Amino acid sequence: MSMKCGLLGERLGHSRSPEIHAKLGSYEYRLYEKTPAEVEDFLLHGDYDAINVTIPYKKVAFALCREVTPTAAELGNVNVVVKRLDGTLFGDNTDKAGFLKLVDGVGADVRGRKCVVLGTGGAAMTAAAALRGLGAARVVHISRTGEDNYSNLGRNSDAALLVNATPVGMFPNVDAQPVPLSAFPACEAVIDLIYNPSPTKLLEEAARRGIPNVGGMPMLEEQARLASLYMNANLYLYGAPGCGKSTFGRHLAGKKGMPFVDLDAEIERSAGRRIAEIFAQDGEAAFRAMEAAELRRVAAGRGQVVALGGGALLDADSRRLAEATGRVVFIECAEDVLLRRVAASQERPLLAGAAEGKMRALLAARREHYASFTERITVPEMHQ
Repeated sequence: MSMKCGLLGERLGHSRSPEIHAKLGSYEYRLYEKTPAEVEDFLLHGDYDAINVTIPYKKVAFALCREVTPTAAELGNVNVVVKRLDGTLFGDNTDKAGFLKLVDGVGADVRGRKCVVLGTGGAAMTAAAALRGLGAARVVHISRTGEDNYSNLGRNSDAALLVNATPVGMFPNVDAQPVPLSAFPACEAVIDLIYNPSPTKLLEEAARRGIPNVGGMPMLEEQARLASLYMNANLYLYGAPGCGKSTFGRHLAGKKGMPFVDLDAEIERSAGRRIAEIFAQDGEAAFRAMEAAELRRVAAGRGQVVALGGGALLDADSRRLAEATGRVVFIECAEDVLLRRVAASQERPLLAGAAEGKMRALLAARREHYASFTERITVPEMHQ
């Protein structure tokens, strides 16, 4: 067993996503076809760890997320949803980066130019935001009923770039074409987000006219690559000494069928000494250097549950590494429980002698640091 991942959409018979993700990681990747009446319940209660979301559910998924990335917040839709350990949803949008790959691939320079985007859905909004970010002078959406529509295309005949962000021309309706390129005589490049068929009728016309063009496959591959970082992610368990990272980590790894790594145990194995001996013989600074080096080695792996020491992410570089290679899950635990546990332990060199007073001082010193982690979970006593 591994991370349960997949693609959520309404009709997915044409999808190439399973084929692409099979090359990106060892996680399970399934297709989840859901009707509009089913999608909310699936997102909130479905049996998955991380999924891609495609039309028409990107805005629905966005609304159900407890937290989203700045890019997703800007766009108002998500194409990646991660189910956190506490059941809440986290969302990201990797489509924008994928679309920029298309713009670069077709060689379009949109700075100071007018661009036309066909459609007003999530993909269209993503394309428009990316074009504005590249310096487009104006981005016009063409819709069926808006001010700029398919009956007055001539209003935008001076557009330098045309983007099709509608499903018109997508399999199985492969003979359909959203607009004739004769309506855009100044067009210098055409992007069609559709990847099946390839090329579409729109792109075939662009090729006949000698206009640079690109289909949606590079976008699909790039957004999938970025989404796979969530699906291949390490789960880093972090928290104060005594919160139960190692015990819960073993339980979680067994439940998900993922490898478990205890960073402190790895340090001891590499050093050939107990951590208490490292502190006594070399000092804390030397231990932290060993800890950072061991984390760099462990972080090269993917799809692991990793229990970190209670100060492992105090180092800014180590924190950036953990957040770049996985999710940091902070384990919350009441202070009185922590004090009881560390008082009974002889294996915590920072707390040796007068453990309760030292623990209170340590928690006070790290309070702001510990509070800065947004994904948090309270673990049942039996797993701590």
